[in-house]
Amino acid sequence: MGVMPSGVRNLFRAALVIFVITVVIGILNGTDVWEPPRNTLLTHVHAGTLGWVTLGVFAAAIWMFGSADDQSGNTLANFSIVALTLYVLAFWSVDLTTWSIQRPIGGTLAFVAMTWMFVWALRRKRGSRWNVAELGMGLALGFLVIGAVLGVLLGLQLADVQIVAPESADRLYESHPGAMVAGFVILAGLALIEWLMPGRSIPLMSESKSGVVQMLLLFVAGVLFVAGALSAVDPLLQAGGALQLVGSVVLIVRFRRELALSQWGGPPINQFVRTAVLGLIVAVLLIVYLITQLSGGKEFEEVAHVAVAFDHVNFIMVMTNLIFAMMAIASLVSETANRVIYWGSNVGVLGFAVGIFTENSSLKRIFTPILGLALLYGIYTYLTARESDVQEVAPV
Repeated sequence: MGVMPSGVRNLFRAALVIFVITVVIGILNGTDVWEPPRNTLLTHVHAGTLGWVTLGVFAAAIWMFGSADDQSGNTLANFSIVALTLYVLAFWSVDLTTWSIQRPIGGTLAFVAMTWMFVWALRRKRGSRWNVAELGMGLALGFLVIGAVLGVLLGLQLADVQIVAPESADRLYESHPGAMVAGFVILAGLALIEWLMPGRSIPLMSESKSGVVQMLLLFVAGVLFVAGALSAVDPLLQAGGALQLVGSVVLIVRFRRELALSQWGGPPINQFVRTAVLGLIVAVLLIVYLITQLSGGKEFEEVAHVAVAFDHVNFIMVMTNLIFAMMAIASLVSETANRVIYWGSNVGVLGFAVGIFTENSSLKRIFTPILGLALLYGIYTYLTARESDVQEVAPV
């Protein structure tokens, strides 16, 4: 994995602090204690997707592409923390003010950070051979830029700057989360699984055609989702779902040995990564089911609960497991603490997702505090842990 640059630690700390916002709002909303206003819910979502997931992915990218003596990565990390934090707070401030221009301003800063990260990663690999994990991360960062462009345009549209005709605004609204979730997050998850999976070396692109095909399938699927949302053409969405299914089959075949029952022992760090693979497969099945329902004539409001279940599986069971795995490698945390975090967060998110998918409010209320408290314990544990002295060795 290489020695961890100091900027990675700063990104981890910032991500953990911002994640508190997501978790607290989620606990109050999921237990039906409080029904937050729409912009507060948007803060919950963006604190999770940008403050937690994106900063976590940036940490992985700087760790993956950077080096301990490279100060450019540390500068990029610090700017990204400021930019994405301001963007998250911009959503919350709309509840407190009568104006909303802060969203496009924050979105522009976030766009600069995302573009900078993508260009920085490409420049770091210029003239070098890429491995499969780096390919996946590069594609994910490229998709993040696409999502950021759509996000800035959407922010301007919401601030009464007409980017598209009012009757087409829904298409712009739907394409932005499609790019971020179906494109960026899933590709980033694949890249981190490739990078962190214990017991195997990371193949170069020239050594693993199946790995390259897997990454390209999921990239093209994300493009089709965005194109389908912008054009309101269902066959494009269906094709995207089909490619995601094929990519998931390739993933299972490639990691069949690492996912065998005999491999599920050992340190909990390893289980974070293996469980993320299972979560990715569940997430793909949910998004395919959602597309099938929408293509069959159902309105989004009728199947919105499926989208919520997908989001939480994707963000917690996939990305949070992977980010916690990186933090566990970088920190001196006991196996007992990691096991509590692992079991609490994964049992919690599975129960919550089943409750949401089946529209069973009792299950949702039961498992929300389990999930939330496990995540808060993880935040506290990794924030207060001492930094590990050994960061060159991947989990085994």
